[in-house]
Amino acid sequence: MKKLGLIGYPLGHSFSKKYFSEKFIREGISGYEYETYPLASITELTALLARVPELVGLNVTIPYKELSNRLSPR
Repeated sequence: MKKLGLIGYPLGHSFSKKYFSEKFIREGISGYEYETYPLASITELTALLARVPELVGLNVTIPYKELSNRLSPR
């Protein structure tokens, strides 16, 4: 099963897992799971990708959204 998810910290307030899990069911999207991946530091991303090789896409939230905005080409 392929995995999608959300990275950021903290993620306890996030509704993303519930939202996307329900959306996948409602839309008949199979073969995917959505998880939250709280990373206390963006340096943990490499280890997450190694630990979860079936991870094929990520949403990014605070504080890493701000970092990705600075790194993104304009």
